Amino acid sequence: MSLNDIIERFTLVSGWDMQEVSRYLPVIRDCAAYFEDRIGRELTDGERGRAAYACAVYAYYKIASVCRDGGLSFKAGDVQVNMDEICESARRMWESERREIADIVDIGGDFAFRSVKV
Repeated sequence: MSLNDIIERFTLVSGWDMQEVSRYLPVIRDCAAYFEDRIGRELTDGERGRAAYACAVYAYYKIASVCRDGGLSFKAGDVQVNMDEICESARRMWESERREIADIVDIGGDFAFRSVKV
């Protein structure tokens, strides 16, 4: 999983051009490191592509969450950008993608109390 592959997929996920994406390269690198730490084996070419896409979605979700918390919703003429909606869409994308890559990346995050009989 190369950083270039992740960035290429990030531009597709976000719809941003490379100038906009370059502002967030540190976050994308951090997300790539997070994924690398959670992959426990050598990946096939197809799995590397899936992992790169999932990492791009995860980075987009992280960035959208930060932008939402910064209150970056605005209206310009007839165009209105609502970061809450963008963040919610990014969260749904990430939740779906997290399930799709559970076989190759150990993201965790699920927790349940279960009764135990002794």
